[in-house]
Amino acid sequence: MGLFTKKKKSNYYYESFSRLCHYAVLCGETILSFFESFNSEGIAACKKSVHELEHQGDCAKHEVTAKLTLEFMTPIDREDILSLLRMIDNVTDAVEEISLKLYIYDYKELPKDSIPFMKLIVDCIKKTEECLVHFNEFEDSKVILPYIKQVIELEEKSDDIYEADMRELYVNEKDPLKIRKAETIYTLLEETADSCREVCKFVETIMFKNL
Repeated sequence: MGLFTKKKKSNYYYESFSRLCHYAVLCGETILSFFESFNSEGIAACKKSVHELEHQGDCAKHEVTAKLTLEFMTPIDREDILSLLRMIDNVTDAVEEISLKLYIYDYKELPKDSIPFMKLIVDCIKKTEECLVHFNEFEDSKVILPYIKQVIELEEKSDDIYEADMRELYVNEKDPLKIRKAETIYTLLEETADSCREVCKFVETIMFKNL
């Protein structure tokens, strides 16, 4: 490391972004593991596990926002910190919604492509977390933009999978209940990827505001 290498910024709020996103990662991994060894009798347990993780994430977010209300000066705009916290929380909520709908609709089998689709979503959430790990370098576009690009590319892949699966579903499936259940899962997965994209696009907005 050179003598005049610029020191990376470290801050409680910067570090909290990736820490909160990790709850979404854990929720996603829990559901993926359940998908890979699917047993309808385990849906309630899966929902409970995911909800507990989501609740832990909520508590952690409330701690950060409570500190924010008392802070005299913040490293970036207070409103931007709050908005990003909410967007990260939306990712976790979107993942939890998958387990909730599995429970409410009492799935006896998973729709086609649920496992590879879920794998892509978990990857998307992990890449979002990775982007947030590097948030302290948001002023350097050469560092942060590649991470944002990775998430956007995964979100676009989720759109392609969603489109293909939905078309096949409506072309080939005749059972209205199966259509409804499959459409619900596909839509929730695609919306989770969308929420990841929103987080990273907002990081990009913060970058441009602070160049």
